[in-house]
Amino acid sequence: MTTAFATLEEMLEVLDANPSLLEALRARILTRELLELPQAVAELSASQLRLESALRQFMESADARFTEINRDLSVIKGRHVEMDLQGKIYGILGIRRLSRTQICRAGYPAAALPAFCDKMYDALETGLITDEQYGRVMDTDLIARARRRGFDERVYVAVEASYQLDKDDVDRVERTARTLAAVFPKAEIRAMAYGVETSGDVMSHAESKGVEALLGRA
Repeated sequence: MTTAFATLEEMLEVLDANPSLLEALRARILTRELLELPQAVAELSASQLRLESALRQFMESADARFTEINRDLSVIKGRHVEMDLQGKIYGILGIRRLSRTQICRAGYPAAALPAFCDKMYDALETGLITDEQYGRVMDTDLIARARRRGFDERVYVAVEASYQLDKDDVDRVERTARTLAAVFPKAEIRAMAYGVETSGDVMSHAESKGVEALLGRA
């Protein structure tokens, strides 16, 4: 059957009225690839969404792992600084004219002078200090005692050690020093913060708290 159209509008009206005829015409004009293109685009979009989701999950997992690695590395650096401090404390106090240095308490490597520990426990039992104060002293990274050169005066030195010194380190050792002053009222008490890196704000904070901030090498 031959069908003639007088105008383009007439042909479009016929196609609009006959969806099957329109589909047949599209099949003749378009290739199979073009006909399947919408489905291919939809599948590609879905694949992209799946890839983005997998990539997001990978990045979240990687971020969590890097955070864990950085935390572990910070602990390792901190332990190294504490070990370094125990070896250097004699020289640090020596140039401040303090001699006969003994380590009363150290966190890492662990060290404790029985007489010091007994004195702290006695102060706790008699109510001179609180549980919190006792715990703070015993958690301090290093406490040493020495004598001022040329005098018989005993000096207690509390030190908090950290690779990256911050204000919390300063505040902790300042609290330790106040407790030591209550337990050893006749002794001179000094507070120090020892690290490798810090900021000007932390140094100023330490000075305002009466804490001596010391920087060494890693």
